[in-house]
Amino acid sequence: MKMPFDTQAFYQASCEHGFVKLADVARNICWETQTEWGSVEITINLSKPEKDPRSIAADDKRAAAGEASYVDPATGFLRACPLCVTEADVGCGYAHRIELGGEPWALWFSPYAYYSEHCIAMTWEHRPMHIDRAAFECLFDAVGLFPGYFFGSNADLPLVGGSILGHDHFQGGGHMFAMQKAPLFRDVKIRGFADVEAGIVKWPMSVIRLVGRDRARLVGAACAVLDAWCVYDDPLVGIDSGVTGGTSRRCRASDGTLVKVHNTITPILRVEDGIFQLDLALRCNITDEQHPLGVFHAHEGLHHIKKENIGLIEVMGLAILPPRVQRTMEERGLSRDDVGALFMQVLECAGVFKWDDAGRAALERFLERLEQ
Repeated sequence: MKMPFDTQAFYQASCEHGFVKLADVARNICWETQTEWGSVEITINLSKPEKDPRSIAADDKRAAAGEASYVDPATGFLRACPLCVTEADVGCGYAHRIELGGEPWALWFSPYAYYSEHCIAMTWEHRPMHIDRAAFECLFDAVGLFPGYFFGSNADLPLVGGSILGHDHFQGGGHMFAMQKAPLFRDVKIRGFADVEAGIVKWPMSVIRLVGRDRARLVGAACAVLDAWCVYDDPLVGIDSGVTGGTSRRCRASDGTLVKVHNTITPILRVEDGIFQLDLALRCNITDEQHPLGVFHAHEGLHHIKKENIGLIEVMGLAILPPRVQRTMEERGLSRDDVGALFMQVLECAGVFKWDDAGRAALERFLERLEQ
């Protein structure tokens, strides 16, 4: 595919016109810290307020109703949600039209960039997030249009799906994250896809990596992982798909069939020299009395560091921490390395298969399902 426009020129223009809030972003406190999982990036985000996961879910309900109640800080335009795009956005140079999956999408650069050239691709139609075959195909279209960028999708369920689930979108950019550089812990064989290189990433969360040159085979393998995971239960480690009778809410398997209730995937794709790397982070959004914000979410003892949803950017190892963490560091005498270590504990909480004996045994049981 041919690049539809010069991303460097578009990014520069977005900065010059104030669509990218460089002055606000410059206020953020950023550093890297070495952990047992590698060098990770930590940011204390002083440019945006913290949101509670329950308020995020409420915002999604309002957006789903199509209520034009959001005023975009970059343009002043009124939208149903922060990601609704209009002809006026294209006309003023805020957004560019693109096509993914044979449908009209748009791309703009995030006003509150979490990394260099942080871009967002969103459907022109206001519709909910979905992880299925169509989403995987669109990710491959996106890296085909912009081969120097990664593209990934938040999961499509509350609590584990980032901050905006009411509008189908991807995030991307030229940044390389710690997870994408992490080595494999062990190889995996996916039934019917022996030609696709697959493995478990050595990362605090539970991530299956697919590598290869053949787009169609990688999409097929990703669908096989999704279909196995979205109906998978393991009571020994608290994994409950919630699937009964093959029906659920809005969430879907790879072919669009309604089957998922609690289990889904956060996918991230990049391509280099014609070789695709597709990372699939397994997610589960169950709750219980002890963990009302999510069993596989930051546990309460870590809420002084992170309480918001863990979206795809943080899955990959870039912490987006609220302003109050600066005060917490001072009050508790925490160093920057301390904060980095605590953030990785947050990711360990979000991992569905822990890195202890019980978790490794549970992972093997799931892999047997894939390998049969």
